[in-house]
Amino acid sequence: MYVDFHAHILPQADHGCENVEMALSQLKYAEEAGVDTVIATPHFYPDSDTVDEFLRRREEAYAALSGVYHGNVNIVLGAEVQLAMGIERLEGLEKLCIGDTGCLLVEFPSEPWPYWIFDSVTEIARTRRLRPICAHIDRYSHIGRAKILKLNMDVQLNASAFLESFRHRREYINLIADDEVHILGSDVHGDGKLAYRDFTRAVKKIGRFMPYLTENARKILARKNKGHS
Repeated sequence: MYVDFHAHILPQADHGCENVEMALSQLKYAEEAGVDTVIATPHFYPDSDTVDEFLRRREEAYAALSGVYHGNVNIVLGAEVQLAMGIERLEGLEKLCIGDTGCLLVEFPSEPWPYWIFDSVTEIARTRRLRPICAHIDRYSHIGRAKILKLNMDVQLNASAFLESFRHRREYINLIADDEVHILGSDVHGDGKLAYRDFTRAVKKIGRFMPYLTENARKILARKNKGHS
């Protein structure tokens, strides 16, 4: 069984899931793909949201879904936090972590990146004692990926990356083999059929490295939060 480490499955928490019916569809396809744990990571945009508003929206979405979902997929709450200047000083940042792990899934903004981006990632770890995880490294340019890998952070890859060219698939497999990419996610938006079809295909292409990705995901979920505000 697998962990989907990046999923937009909470109804009306962001643009990834329109309603409860869509969320149930996503979870059905996730289970059919062999997923037993999904990390719910609605977008958090610090320039347009507050932590309290986000948490309220996320909790309402989760309550609406959990009230009608009776399947076998375990849902763990988190967020996909877009990096912004000064985010390492954001009050309540630790509340956006995945469960109680102290691990924070972060999204880099559009390239080119300003000078403060890498300082922010470093300070999240150093001063807040949280552990940032790079979301969907496949979304960034080759140069961007190289810069992220130098940060020595946990890295998440989207399953859809394995439907790209053979050259890209080989690159991603090499990153996994070299312990530079650590976890897999669907980044599901919409009803889930296509996203989890891609997830199933990715599992086959990843082959013997899939247990490594799954074990990493479960180890992250077992971590305890040592962060502070």
